[in-house]
Amino acid sequence: MIRRIPPKMIAIGVVTKDRPAMLARLLASFVEMDKPADVQLAFVVIENADTASLGAQVAQFEAAISHKVLYDIEPEPGIPFARNAVLERALTMGADILTFVDDDERVDQGWLVALVQGLWDRDLDLVGGPLRIEAETPVQTFWQSAVLGFLQQKAGRNEARRAERTANGTDGTQDAYTNNWALRLSFAAQHGLRFDGNLRYTGGSDTAFSIALKAAGGRRGWVPDAVVYDRIPLHRLSLGYHYRRSRDQARNGAILRKKPLWKAPFFMLARFVEAAVLVLISPIKGRVALVRAVHNIALADGRLRGALGFKSSLYAPKT
Repeated sequence: MIRRIPPKMIAIGVVTKDRPAMLARLLASFVEMDKPADVQLAFVVIENADTASLGAQVAQFEAAISHKVLYDIEPEPGIPFARNAVLERALTMGADILTFVDDDERVDQGWLVALVQGLWDRDLDLVGGPLRIEAETPVQTFWQSAVLGFLQQKAGRNEARRAERTANGTDGTQDAYTNNWALRLSFAAQHGLRFDGNLRYTGGSDTAFSIALKAAGGRRGWVPDAVVYDRIPLHRLSLGYHYRRSRDQARNGAILRKKPLWKAPFFMLARFVEAAVLVLISPIKGRVALVRAVHNIALADGRLRGALGFKSSLYAPKT
């Protein structure tokens, strides 16, 4: 049954830690974005830290946005705890919808209107939208350019694939991630859905949430015109960082989706063969093909580690 009554309150959630300059660009894009008509907005900013350090920055944003802004800290370290802090506050204030974006992103002008409309008009419980890639500052090396080019191509292929599935009605088969995410809060409240604190440092708590929502009978979807931009700093455009991140994302996926160990060798063989072909054609295709080869090896590495039950520590504090 389609809900004809429009939402009355939307909570826009942001989790942040140690990135004040990038957060400032995200908040500026919130000021510039279109706002849905006749809907109350509340921005919930949670800093994952022991002490608050963003009070002046958030106060400046609140003065510019002319909407309610709730700023608080979550001292328990780990992304799932900060995400749950946002979720609990959104529930307490009586919001109908909770959105999430990452603190290193910026939103397109029409992002919020499109995302909310896609969730509500289609009677869905959780939706995601496109993530487009850009460098935070101009690249300085050939390898940074190659990694950036690969990430942009990969994101473009994913966006096109999901848009096609939306058009043919199969977009509910894929997970939604908190880099561009909207949730119908009544469904989360009814089923007690929260982000899994056991995934404190591994990453993937949003994937686990999406999987749990589907298992509870929730309806997922994709909103092709609700676009956000991931602004990647230069230190993340190295081959080493890209390998580690791709490996650990593949590892998390194998664990969360319970990929059996016996299938790992077949997956790994396919990735190694593809990597070898990419290396051979790299004189023609350029450095982006080499980055893609490294990506395939990272996927094979991650699948094996995940199938063996070895958890990631990608987001653990550096000592």
